[in-house]
Amino acid sequence: MREHDLLATSWTWAGDAPVADRVRAVGDAGFAGLSLSLDDLHEVRATTGFAALRRVLDRAGIVWVQLGPLDRWWASPDRTPDDEADRGVVLEAAAALGAWQVVAHADGRVRPLSPTALLDDFVDLATRTATVGAQLVLEPEPWSNLPTVERASRFVRAADHPDAGLLLDAAHALRGGSTLASIAQGVAPGVLAAVELSDGLLHTPSGMTLAEESRTARYLPGAGAWDLPGLVRVLRGLGHDEPWGVEVRTAAHRAMPLADALRTAAAATRAVLDAADAADEPAAPAMPSTPAPTSAVDFEPSTHRHGHGRSRPGVPSAP
Repeated sequence: MREHDLLATSWTWAGDAPVADRVRAVGDAGFAGLSLSLDDLHEVRATTGFAALRRVLDRAGIVWVQLGPLDRWWASPDRTPDDEADRGVVLEAAAALGAWQVVAHADGRVRPLSPTALLDDFVDLATRTATVGAQLVLEPEPWSNLPTVERASRFVRAADHPDAGLLLDAAHALRGGSTLASIAQGVAPGVLAAVELSDGLLHTPSGMTLAEESRTARYLPGAGAWDLPGLVRVLRGLGHDEPWGVEVRTAAHRAMPLADALRTAAAATRAVLDAADAADEPAAPAMPSTPAPTSAVDFEPSTHRHGHGRSRPGVPSAP
């Protein structure tokens, strides 16, 4: 079987221990990358400093460093000093740590701006992250103004920045209405820049919102009902190679000692990737594999926009 670089997202290695101790646990579990949350970045800046953290990362064998996610990175009257501080610490850390990527969320507020209104700020942020050596990746979420990976792909293409790309989170993509076929057809080649794998049930549990499921019911890869080997093959077809992000968020995962939780997450993800390597043909998936209805994935209403911005061809409008 092939060797694979795995990246532990910040939730997968979250805990109360010092950042350096947790980084060492990530490396000991066989991960080659990790994502650092804003809380961790602020803590490191206020204590040991980023140069010391870079030495810890090097000793742990961490080569892929992802930062964020950033929220409210666009110009808006409700931006706060905390938002500015978050952007500042991410750019400072990216430069000091030699970060690979910076993650930015779409607008997930109750009354989001039109994606068109965010485009210039997205291009500006991509330029600023590029000056410190990192790539900006956009993570769409089902409850945001870019609720599907297909629409987010068009947004990134419209931005047309050489250092900007798309982050595809399996949970967000599938709960946003996408299928293996719609992802293969609707995500433009060359746009996909990062992947996060997790597993889940066929349907969101009764009484739980999508956001609640995202926070508390992201299972180990291979432990749910999704066809992750099939998804991996689709994403490889779109040009993704390494690393493969792993995001696990369950009470059981958090209750385990961190070293055990990380080793379990790494082994589960490698089993999924091995299954994708071994299959000559896509397996019959438990989840739908036919194109989703237009209304579920690609519908872009032209009314009820919030906010204003300069229009560009091919940019999705707000839902």
